[in-house]
Amino acid sequence: MDFQKEYEILNSIKSDKILEIAFTFRSHKIKVYFAKRESSEFLVLICENDKYSFVKNYGIYFKNGNAIINGYWDIYYKYAKGLKNTNDNGFSEFYDKLFESIHKINSPSHEFSISYLENNSGLQKIKNLTRTSVFSDEPIYFNHIRRQPISPKQFDKVSKYIGKDVAIYLKRNNLNAVFTSDISKQKTFILP
Repeated sequence: MDFQKEYEILNSIKSDKILEIAFTFRSHKIKVYFAKRESSEFLVLICENDKYSFVKNYGIYFKNGNAIINGYWDIYYKYAKGLKNTNDNGFSEFYDKLFESIHKINSPSHEFSISYLENNSGLQKIKNLTRTSVFSDEPIYFNHIRRQPISPKQFDKVSKYIGKDVAIYLKRNNLNAVFTSDISKQKTFILP
């Protein structure tokens, strides 16, 4: 999913802190966290309702100089059903709202709460929310590449967490992606 405009907005922030955007969408509490540090950056969505919560990492990768995120829900789908469009099974209405929240970071409103968290407290907040999510120990953050052919299972995982373009690139080049459950160790993937 094209993320270039939103990525440029997020990168225009002159802060070394973690950006937190909070809003409600169809009775779900949504929190989006973005941080850009020298060696890594992350965009994480935390969705909570009265039954459960989940953490979806949007691994940002670059293709032909453009920022891309993977909008595919996969294992999150059964928990994200409340975010679906009103007239079909897509999620475009949710993504429109998510992108709108990013466009509003410089002009907060009653609809979108914007905060900046210190790195340590922001990371701890995300880790605490992750512990209570339905996939609490799942390694979802890209960390590095290993020179080893990718297995079919790992191909699916890379497709799910970063994107199919990245999985295909790794397979063609006999490489494999290594993931971690520690958000502070996430790295950015640049697709050549």
